[in-house]
Amino acid sequence: MHNFCDYTGKSEERSLRQSLSLITQGVTPLNIESTQEWPKIGEEAIFVFVDASCSAEAVARLPKKRLLMHKGKLYKSKH
Repeated sequence: MHNFCDYTGKSEERSLRQSLSLITQGVTPLNIESTQEWPKIGEEAIFVFVDASCSAEAVARLPKKRLLMHKGKLYKSKH
């Protein structure tokens, strides 16, 4: 994701945030109008915790530590 944004010149917060849709089956926390799209009550939540202040920062920088939550269990990254 980081390489894609770098290659295509995406550097603004909105374009970085929307780039997440390429790896999340079209789901992003905020839509193009900055309205919350995810998570919604009742939806399955599989997500990755990273040390970032927003989703755009998580895309723009390569986080060193990651935790995956799947079905209520945490899994550590092996990187």
